[in-house]
Amino acid sequence: MMACTSQTYKSKHVFSDILVDFFDKFSYQDDVCLPISDFQALQDYASAFLSHDKRIVAGMSEYAHATFPFLPLEIRQKAVVYDAYQMSVDDLDHGEHDSLDGLCPQLSAQTKIQHPVWQGFFESLPDFLKFYGPYCQTTILRGALEFIQATTVERTLFRGYAGSKFPDYVRRMSAQGPVQGAVCFPEHEFPQKEYLSAIASVEAELEDWVGTVNDLFSFYKESDTAVDRINYPLNVSACTGRTLTEILWETSDIALACKSRMESILDSAGKESVRRRVQEFLTGNVRYHLVCDRYRIGELCEKSGDVDLLAYYNMSRRAVGALHGPFVPAHPSHRERVDSANEMSDTLGVTGKDLWSFAWIWTLFTKVLPFRL
Repeated sequence: MMACTSQTYKSKHVFSDILVDFFDKFSYQDDVCLPISDFQALQDYASAFLSHDKRIVAGMSEYAHATFPFLPLEIRQKAVVYDAYQMSVDDLDHGEHDSLDGLCPQLSAQTKIQHPVWQGFFESLPDFLKFYGPYCQTTILRGALEFIQATTVERTLFRGYAGSKFPDYVRRMSAQGPVQGAVCFPEHEFPQKEYLSAIASVEAELEDWVGTVNDLFSFYKESDTAVDRINYPLNVSACTGRTLTEILWETSDIALACKSRMESILDSAGKESVRRRVQEFLTGNVRYHLVCDRYRIGELCEKSGDVDLLAYYNMSRRAVGALHGPFVPAHPSHRERVDSANEMSDTLGVTGKDLWSFAWIWTLFTKVLPFRL
């Protein structure tokens, strides 16, 4: 186990300050109680497609359960299959990862896809696409191809040349922000003829939101392997020489600015139903990153001793059904930004597993495999 030095201890406090400041400015107050039966229904459905990848199916079921509760269960089930196939390719051993080989010629010639995971993915894709209009369908298809492109280049462990925009390029492809936006707008609720301009505008803004929020929450947990550490903050630091503390504060700022910009755009356009849907998604996306044990926020609460972060964490656990009790709003203390002299370590000394996560609680009571991807 990696020792917790004074530098990594200080780094944990800096990082928890950044997260608490983000939650406060986002106004995250999550009083929902999602039915745990929905999670089980998502997992059962997707397991029929990827029975050998129970861990990934559980993780993607958790994502859909926490992030998209506003969608009909049938659509969420198809979304889990869509995500799980992609993640199963991402998790292949390095030597088996040439998943782009032959794919474009096979798709163009309309011949059978040879890669076993892609074959299953494209066979199942029409069942997901049927819920969406042509524009959203195209976004969903394009996003899958870009995700695999991104993971392919990430496997080379290349961070980017000095001064390069490479980190932004890879992050945009792997984050699938427009895909998450498209999934929010089924055709029966938001017909393309009426809502295309609003849907396209949301997709454009979510390119920033989804990537930056994931980068922010992922940083704490991404220290175990060389591939994990090919992440956006470290890549930007390598290309620009800027400090990690500065980059992470900026990442939070970008996400919050994206939220404010979307609210302003949709208000001015008079698209109240779209605005409500976007707010539901943003809240669900934050909820997922807080509660999912992949991000180790419970461990960070323990290591940093930050009671405000713990309050937000417990709020998210209650929302997904892992913690019972009345809703307790969070009232965090103000967090000051640290200067570069208080730079955090590039690894926070993360090891172990959070025992109080949603996944662990669910495993304890249902004996399914843990969710951690």
